[in-house]
Amino acid sequence: MTPMTRTTTGLDAQTAELLTGSLRKMLADNPDGSGLGDTLAELGWDEVLADDRPGATTLLFVEHGRALATSRVLDEVLLAELAPSLPAPGTGPRAPFYPLGTAAPVAPDAPLAGLLLGGLDGVAEVVVPVALDGQVGLSLVPADLVAAATRPAGGFDPASRWLLVDGPVAELTRYAGSEDGSRVWDRAVAVGRLAVAAEIIGVCAAALAIAVEHTSARVQYGRQIATFQAVRHRLSEAHVAIESARSVLAAAWKALEHPDGGSGAARLAKLRAGWAQAEVMRHALQVCGAMGLSLEHPLHRHVSRAAALDALLGGHRALTGQLGAELLTGAELDPIVEI
Repeated sequence: MTPMTRTTTGLDAQTAELLTGSLRKMLADNPDGSGLGDTLAELGWDEVLADDRPGATTLLFVEHGRALATSRVLDEVLLAELAPSLPAPGTGPRAPFYPLGTAAPVAPDAPLAGLLLGGLDGVAEVVVPVALDGQVGLSLVPADLVAAATRPAGGFDPASRWLLVDGPVAELTRYAGSEDGSRVWDRAVAVGRLAVAAEIIGVCAAALAIAVEHTSARVQYGRQIATFQAVRHRLSEAHVAIESARSVLAAAWKALEHPDGGSGAARLAKLRAGWAQAEVMRHALQVCGAMGLSLEHPLHRHVSRAAALDALLGGHRALTGQLGAELLTGAELDPIVEI
């Protein structure tokens, strides 16, 4: 049974296997995501989403993470959620703005500080969430104004092609749908966090596979190092971290369907996935030894990507602090949803 068929989804095993194989081949051949839209259309992705949105989204993003793909498919997920509060696109495509920290909306008079998942060539407007008297307004900012405040994010994962937005932008006045913008933005962030959590799980699963292959091939004292108890314990702990993140993700998707919950459960799923990547990468690096730290070895790319994804829409440390602060003030968790 493949890792995808082990997630809690409504897709039957045969369908999940076929979709996984098609996506895996396409992303292996085109890690930048070029042609992803055409492939999804050929697979009848709209029908798959209609039948089982949680399962389909999880499947897509797990494979996206496994391939270390750099497409902007997450943009499409957020824009679909934000669409009810936005006017129909006019002059061209849009791109969402990802605030830093815990994804809180930006202040109207503050410089933008956040991320874009790629360049703005061909993009007409950037959708920016703005804090407005306790509510959230969605500001449509011309892309050329935002572009003037961008620079390559670089840093730990330069292969991501992300742009850091850091600087003043002309006054954010073109608000759209501010009346229900808070609900729409919260929902978009929740769905985005679930998608990113799935992508982190995919990166972690690939890293664990590399670690297993490495320890199975290396021999010390006449034995595969994968047979050593200390190594087996580390690989087991990495596996448990991934599977626990899968379980929380599945429960969070169910919570999102609950009329009284969803955003808190999605935050917890993102938090858990972020914690899992730290745990998995620590163990994988340890069992691969010095070789795993070298640029010639593939593991470092997974370490970098997982850490970058953890920071997107709230890193696990920031979300843990936010959740703890809320609980100390008497906030309640989302309703528990049985898997």
